[in-house]
Amino acid sequence: MNSDLHERARLLIAISGPGVASGEEQLWLASHLETCSSCREFAERSREAIQALRAIPIMAGTDLVSATKLRVRRRADELHFRQERVWVISTCCVVVTLWSALTTATFWSALAWLGRQTRLSPTIWQIPFAVLCFMPGILAGIVLLARGTHLTDRNGTL
Repeated sequence: MNSDLHERARLLIAISGPGVASGEEQLWLASHLETCSSCREFAERSREAIQALRAIPIMAGTDLVSATKLRVRRRADELHFRQERVWVISTCCVVVTLWSALTTATFWSALAWLGRQTRLSPTIWQIPFAVLCFMPGILAGIVLLARGTHLTDRNGTL
């Protein structure tokens, strides 16, 4: 037989495992092992070696176990903190949305009443309403933009 066939068979035996070799390769290997005693012996010795290695108990050292426990605890704390943070942010978003809706409606009613009492045209009291409603968001955007620009210039990154 050709030595390339034996090398191919030994390579397939070495890498054999679930889903490693295709069905055609597995069929070829099975037929080759039926006819080649040296490759069959190699396959049997490989199986025995793998079983012997699996039988050896491997114990992790106390340092490794302690370090792993510490890392797992840290990761659990980090995930817990992240979950709490998401909950707090979500709650704050809901409160701010409800408060904004309430105050906007109240402010609109108050300015409308003031406009009716002073007999101002609706555009005159609606413009200050729009400015006062959008100004906090605009100011917050400017502050965040300035802060981000400052951090970028200072550290090179955000």
